[in-house]
Amino acid sequence: MIRYKDRADADKNLISEMSASLGVSTRFAQMLVSRGFTDAYSASKFLYPKLSDLHDPYLLGGMQSAVERIKLAKEQGETVVIYGDYDADGISAVTVLYRSLKIFGIDAIPVIPERDNGYGLSAEMIDFVLETYYPDLIITVDCGISAVQEVAELQDLGVDVIVTDHHEIPDEIPDCTVINCKLKGDYPFDGLCGAGVAYKLAKALVGDKANEFIDIVAIATVADSMALVDENRIIVKEGLKKIQSGRCSKAIKALANVGGLKEVSSTAVAFIVAPRVNAAGRMGDANSALKLFLTDDEDEIQILAKQLNEYNVARQAECDLLYRSAKAMLSSKTLDNRVIALYSKDWKAGLMGITAAKLVEEYSKPVVLFAEKDGVLHGSARSVIGVNIFKAFSAVKDLTVDFGGHAQAAGVSILKENFEEFENRLNEYLTDNCKFEDFIQATEVEDLITEKFSLQFAKELTLLEPFGVGNKKPVFAVECSRAYASPLKFGSPHVGFKSDFIELLLFNGTENLHLLNSEIKKTVIFEPSISIFRGSETLKGIVKEIKTVACRDDGVTSAVFSAQIDSLNQNGEYTPINTEQAQALINQAKTQIYGTLFIVNDYETLNKFNGTEYFEKSVLTPDGKGNISVITLGTSGIIPDGYEKIVYLDKPLSVLKTDKKVFVNQEIDGFSKVGISTDRLVLGKVFVAVKNRPLGFISVTELVEETGLSARQITFAVKVFIELGLIIPQGGRYKAVGGIKRELTDSSVYKSIKRILG
Repeated sequence: MIRYKDRADADKNLISEMSASLGVSTRFAQMLVSRGFTDAYSASKFLYPKLSDLHDPYLLGGMQSAVERIKLAKEQGETVVIYGDYDADGISAVTVLYRSLKIFGIDAIPVIPERDNGYGLSAEMIDFVLETYYPDLIITVDCGISAVQEVAELQDLGVDVIVTDHHEIPDEIPDCTVINCKLKGDYPFDGLCGAGVAYKLAKALVGDKANEFIDIVAIATVADSMALVDENRIIVKEGLKKIQSGRCSKAIKALANVGGLKEVSSTAVAFIVAPRVNAAGRMGDANSALKLFLTDDEDEIQILAKQLNEYNVARQAECDLLYRSAKAMLSSKTLDNRVIALYSKDWKAGLMGITAAKLVEEYSKPVVLFAEKDGVLHGSARSVIGVNIFKAFSAVKDLTVDFGGHAQAAGVSILKENFEEFENRLNEYLTDNCKFEDFIQATEVEDLITEKFSLQFAKELTLLEPFGVGNKKPVFAVECSRAYASPLKFGSPHVGFKSDFIELLLFNGTENLHLLNSEIKKTVIFEPSISIFRGSETLKGIVKEIKTVACRDDGVTSAVFSAQIDSLNQNGEYTPINTEQAQALINQAKTQIYGTLFIVNDYETLNKFNGTEYFEKSVLTPDGKGNISVITLGTSGIIPDGYEKIVYLDKPLSVLKTDKKVFVNQEIDGFSKVGISTDRLVLGKVFVAVKNRPLGFISVTELVEETGLSARQITFAVKVFIELGLIIPQGGRYKAVGGIKRELTDSSVYKSIKRILG
């Protein structure tokens, strides 16, 4: 589904004011307004962020108390432990605070658990820290907000605790100094990552000297998928500048080199640097990543960076195995549920979050994957944008041992014997509290392009960088029918084609050539990209998605009718229903959400039902991923996995053979006899038109105006002549063959349609 930014009520005076004040085009100013900017000042702050715009760290609750306690620790020469998490955010947070405390005058002890030790202040790790370091003060980073009992036990033993965290606030928090940007108070931004909160503490302790570590905070912000707005935008922009200049952390530079980083952007950092930091923890050796960030020894840095790169390669292979294992389990589970929950004692805990995210993308629903250990299931959850998984866990917290996290990513532990009840109750909560549209993964598009996309406008768009969560890279849409697409060169998997307003490039797009060159109306979603070769700038649109447009036009009509003819020999079993029963199935699918594929063969059929606007519509096959209920105009004959119920809203020429439940509405005919003739003279007119074209034709719509016949009539005639060998496909075109005599009755297509017409 495509969701366009709403510009209907845009203030034209505001757009003009922004354009003049910021020195940008009206088109770009309009985009800023649609993104929520209400004045030129706030837009300027966003476009040109500065470190001086960061908020005062003392606005954070608990900051004053934390600074005073840390000063006391310095004065009294106390032992201070910094305790973090095993992911990129936690490792970065420990690094930032450790190095800042060193500047402040405290030689702290950095500690992070491995995943097998459990998340946060586990009993095992508390014992280790107490017995090894005898600390006077423990400062948590990127964890601790839910460690009520653990903090109380530490305090009973005479150890002071300062909690710095950024995760969602639970019902009860530790009785100690707590710094968390999500706590209600005077701090104006609640979206910092764990390293961001640690950086604010560092700023309070050592002032601008903490900016030395802004690149590390930037990596953590991107790695933890934080929204790139407000302070995060400033942090990431400044951090990327530092990386670009080469003045960054030696650890980051080494990881960029082993990962083959070619361009410095938030996207590149997210795909090259961050995964290698996370890979260490996922493979059970998070401390190797921490050592990399804390050492200044050049040889050790190179060795550790290569080690993390090897971990990342191994992680990718193991993730693939876990994904295939999860998919195999799914084959025996109902796909009607609004959540996927699976567990295995063989899964590695560090890989489940990545795999869960992949399954969310594929199935359009929240996913929780658990690893079993000693009768306890430790899970990682990911969710679709419209469903807050943290709130869902809160609703079933009586079944959890522990949980925490964010709206779209969270961790949870449960007893193994509670798994089935946990899954059922979670599904009940999502059924009662989430709507159909919450599960749809819509593609947000800035605008439908109806004029030339200029190089200058594309350059203006770079002012919006860095891109990421909360500030997505702008994508646009352009409509086209036949695209005249072809490989960039012989043997290339990449495809180039033109629209009326911009040249487009589809990587690995040869399998889409048939669709691109068909007359089916399509919406092509693309990112503008500027390339420079020998000093010359070239603009192209990089294709991200292709959506077919279900509508009534000659191209779509021809494609649907052609598919009906191709399936004439099928005679699948089905349950006959009437229009009232078909309407009931539509209503039911709005509630059940998953597993129903509706097929209409005549576009006008949609107007005879209520509620069809809820479903995504496409031509011949679903465009989206997963098994969320959809409507297709016609069918390609292949039913995607996950659709257990097939409902023809109008009666087709023939019904697909399938092992799914099939229902056919007998009261509405999906095959109109109007405009279809088996008369020899009519079919002959089509053949003559093709014969008079030396180069042949690509689409039957080319012949509509020339012959004065309908697209369906031409489609029928061409199918007959292809079967008789009088028209042949050649190089993507169709050409007439002379000197051959055939009887129309030799064609099974001809005889079938003649019989149907009566």
